[in-house]
Amino acid sequence: MISFPRILFPVDLSQQSHAAAPFVKALANRFHSDITLLHVVEVPPAWYGASGEAAFGAWVDMPELVEARRNELAAFRTEEFEEVSVQPCIQSGDAAAIIARVAHQKNISLIMMPTHGYGPVRGLLMGSVTAKVLHDAECPVWTATHPGDMAVRPEREWRQILCAIRAEAAKDIPLLHWAAQFASEQRACLRLVHAVSGFEEEQFNCTEDPLRDFVFNVARERIAKLQEQAGTSLNVSVEAGRTGHVVRELALREQADLVVIGRGVIQKPLGRLRSNAYAIVRDAPCPVISV
Repeated sequence: MISFPRILFPVDLSQQSHAAAPFVKALANRFHSDITLLHVVEVPPAWYGASGEAAFGAWVDMPELVEARRNELAAFRTEEFEEVSVQPCIQSGDAAAIIARVAHQKNISLIMMPTHGYGPVRGLLMGSVTAKVLHDAECPVWTATHPGDMAVRPEREWRQILCAIRAEAAKDIPLLHWAAQFASEQRACLRLVHAVSGFEEEQFNCTEDPLRDFVFNVARERIAKLQEQAGTSLNVSVEAGRTGHVVRELALREQADLVVIGRGVIQKPLGRLRSNAYAIVRDAPCPVISV
């Protein structure tokens, strides 16, 4: 059974963290999870190392800063998790590296964190803390852009789950197995979605276009073979457009509660899906779990 007994919730004490807190509480209640509340006092990279830390300490009173953040974290905990048992943790350094390290040390089952959604260029360059965590984390990562504006209620049972696939067996079969098992255990409907790039919407809707028909037929055949290998028979949507846009529009139409994507390609230094995966996270109207 897929479960999340230990959840890591990194918070920067921003409004985004407050907006994500109800989702963390709801999911922890659903899976009876222990929650680690992590705040990282970020130290500029130029100050890393013994000499750098000494220079940084000359400009900033670190003990005083850490104590101030500790008080802010305690206030956050009281406001958002008053009746929930959480373990607070404060560390200093590079936020993404510390999140990944704490997740490994505590054998975390799921990292839950909002992404600030700085835009397509920052997303493409994988420059945000969320993007780095997606790259480095060993466990599934729950993300949501602007969770406070989502129509999905944190406490609502998952009824509709989308799984975005590339139609490549080596990468998608493990993802399909995970998503199918998870949806079954949560008693949710699961639909696959595959985006075909290189076609405009007008071309996709043309009554006759041999090239378009050939490309889409190949995609459907590959997905059918993929499902045969995975032992699934799920409904599939194959649509034209940018991956993030296709997933977003289908999620809105289907009123999806959750999108599931794979992270295997992101972990390759030059994996070309990394921008698509981050686009899904950035554009999705509901939370995304990357596995």
